[in-house]
Amino acid sequence: MRKQRKMRLIALLITAVAALLIFGYIRFFNGKLIYISTGFGKDDLFKTGNNTATLMEAKILLSDAKTEYEALFGSDIWQQSIGDVSFDDFVKDQVKTKLERVYCMNVMADKNGVVLSRNQRDAVEDAADEYYGALTEDQIKELNVTKEKLVNMFTRFAVAQTLYNDMTESMDIEVSYDEARVITIQYICADTMEDIEAAKKRLDNNEIFYVVARDYNPDEYERECRRGELDESFEEAAYNLASGEVSGIIEAGGKYYIIKCSSDNDKSKTEANRTAILERRRLEAFNQEFEPFEAKQFVEFNSKAWDKIKTSSVGTISVKFEEIYNSYLN
Repeated sequence: MRKQRKMRLIALLITAVAALLIFGYIRFFNGKLIYISTGFGKDDLFKTGNNTATLMEAKILLSDAKTEYEALFGSDIWQQSIGDVSFDDFVKDQVKTKLERVYCMNVMADKNGVVLSRNQRDAVEDAADEYYGALTEDQIKELNVTKEKLVNMFTRFAVAQTLYNDMTESMDIEVSYDEARVITIQYICADTMEDIEAAKKRLDNNEIFYVVARDYNPDEYERECRRGELDESFEEAAYNLASGEVSGIIEAGGKYYIIKCSSDNDKSKTEANRTAILERRRLEAFNQEFEPFEAKQFVEFNSKAWDKIKTSSVGTISVKFEEIYNSYLN
């Protein structure tokens, strides 16, 4: 029984993390038209437009993903599944889709005349130098890496990011501080009006709020809140409180509450939340413009070569593409 509970917990963690984890520097996952072709070289993964993605690029990203997931869940994660899909195939699909989108973005960038600045080109060279210099001879041979291929890979990602930045920076996207405000509350929760009135009576008799809250809901009586996470009536009451204020009795979701505001604005977390909301809206606005273009792109995919690769068998590389990319190009 304990083992079953552990496996269910792992499955839930996998599902939650998988939606967020796979590399933060290009957060674009989407589908497009794919067809199979036999016109590939031994190192080719897919073609779109006039560009060809290599197996080297996919293996580098798979190595990053392998390191990330094994750090979270251990090396036995590759024996797990998400629904009917093995975790290995799930990660491969995410990496494949990421590369396909980056390459389609490069096709659009070429049509729009997007090019890298001199500083960006220099940064690409430096990033490729650092990555190549960290590889062992065995890794260079296994991945079939060359400095030129690494320069091309870093360039593709930098062009995609530049296209994204150019398109979204001109969009009128705003997020107010009040909309992003993060607050901290304590609360008392009861199933009946009689119970919540008894709790209120204790508060009226000057009992400490968290002591009463702990008696009624000991597992959770304090939390951070962001707009949109809570029942509407609960949220309205919580966000109308100033620090130190206590609400009256509130009914929400079939239960009864009394709320105390511990902090009506955590400034650092509010700023981080504002940035996250802004980035989410930028991505949504970008997708509205890019997805119709992406849907028209044909991708020739080397399924035969791809099917032979297993994430669990990809070698671990001492450096991460994501980290080097971010250090030079973000």
